[in-house]
Amino acid sequence: MGKIVLTCVLALVFGFGGAAGAVTVFQDSLRGPQGESGLTGPPGPEGPAGRDGADGVDGARGPAGKTGKAAKTEPTVLNLGIQGCTGRSVQVVTDVTVTAAQKIKLTKKDVCVVN
Repeated sequence: MGKIVLTCVLALVFGFGGAAGAVTVFQDSLRGPQGESGLTGPPGPEGPAGRDGADGVDGARGPAGKTGKAAKTEPTVLNLGIQGCTGRSVQVVTDVTVTAAQKIKLTKKDVCVVN
């Protein structure tokens, strides 16, 4: 406490130069403990990993829904024009040739189309 009073007296007597000189001479005794800086420090060590949660118990079964209406069914078209065809038989042009008399000759084949 006495050094603070002496610093104040020197500051009054010698002005700004006396205050600066007194602080320079007594700086170690005027300095207090380091306070909080306000800055965030480095992160601490990583803690242990947590445990996985367990699955919960299944809930009660919900109420049954409304009964639906029967769907309208359309009859399946069957054309057994080709042996073993369960779909529809269609004639398809498979080849085209031009004869010497400049006539077009088409070759057709039956094909089974299944929907």
